[in-house]
Parts: sequence; structure tokens; C-alpha cells
Amino acid sequence: MEKMFGTAEFAIQVGVTKSSLKHYISILENSGYHVKRDHRNYRLFTEEDVHVFQNYKQLHQEKGMTLKEAAAVIIGDDTIVQDAEMLPAKREYHTQVVEKYDDLSKTMELLADHIQGIEAQNAQLLQLIQMQHQQNEWLKEEMSMMKHQLEEPKVDYKRQLDRVESQNSAIMSVLNKLTVQKLKEEVQEVEPEPTGFMKGLFKRK
Repeated sequence: MEKMFGTAEFAIQVGVTKSSLKHYISILENSGYHVKRDHRNYRLFTEEDVHVFQNYKQLHQEKGMTLKEAAAVIIGDDTIVQDAEMLPAKREYHTQVVEKYDDLSKTMELLADHIQGIEAQNAQLLQLIQMQHQQNEWLKEEMSMMKHQLEEPKVDYKRQLDRVESQNSAIMSVLNKLTVQKLKEEVQEVEPEPTGFMKGLFKRK
């Protein structure tokens, strides 16, 4: 009597998990492969199914086929089998495209890093220019304040000089008046008083 396996035992026989087996078998059945079932509609696998599934799994894992492509090979779909035979060339082309894309991506990343570096340098340069501009404005303000401070003493000095000259003129005027007054007083003191004939003459007058 042919030995039959339930799903759990069959999964152990072919070396996959029970959930993976259900996924594998569903694709295989959808492609036309027939698996026996019991009166409760549970799958029952034979020794032949073990060999078929081992080949199915090998096509997928070792030959790089998709599960659908491997199932087509198992059931003998010539169209898909021909496509499967062309897989190595297609996969090599795909690999080359991916490698070129990776190289391009790396080049773009390097370019982006370079641009980012330039932008950072430009930002630093702009910051230095702004700092220099601020420093120049500060120097202008300092120079303006110094110039104003230097001009103020000149104005004050001229005002003080004019005030001193005015005071000197006033003092000289007072001194002149005092000198003239004093001279008059001295002249009056020196001048003799008329006596005798001259005194009488002055009186008659």
C-alpha cells in the first residue's frame, strides 16, 4: 500500500515549515499540479509528491526561478519553461542594470555630498562677509564719534578764547578809566593854590 503523508509530516519530509508548504503547494496547484485530498478535504501527499516538491524547491532556491516559473517547469508548461531557460541571461542583464544603477546612485551621493560641502562653505563665507560688514559699520560709527569728539574741543576752545579776550578788553577798559582818574587826581594835587596878587586877581575875576 502506498504511503501517504499529511501536511505536517510532508513539511518535515521536504524540509520546510508548514506555513511555507501551504504557500508553495497553493502555487503549484494553481499551475495545474494535482494533490490528493481525503474525505475532509485535507491534502494527502505521496512519495512521488516528495520527489516532485524537492525538484520544485530546488528550481526556486538554486536556479533562481520564481515559484510560478518553477511550478510551470514541474507541470511542463513549454511557454514558461522557455522563459525559465532564458532566466540566466535575463538575470545577468538585470544584475548589470542593478550594478550600473548602484554605481550611478553612488556617484549621485558623492555629488550630493560635494554640493552640500560647497553650500556649507558658501554659508560660512556669507557669514564672514556679514561679520566683516558689521565690523566696518562699527568702525564707521567709532570714527564718526571720534571725529565729533575731536571737533567739540576746538569749538569749546574758541568760545573760551573769545570769552577771555572779552574779559581782557573789559579789564583793560576799567584799568584805563582808573588810570585816567588817578592822573586827574594827581594833577589836581600838584597844581599850587593862587596867593597874594594872583589870588586877588582870581577873586576879582
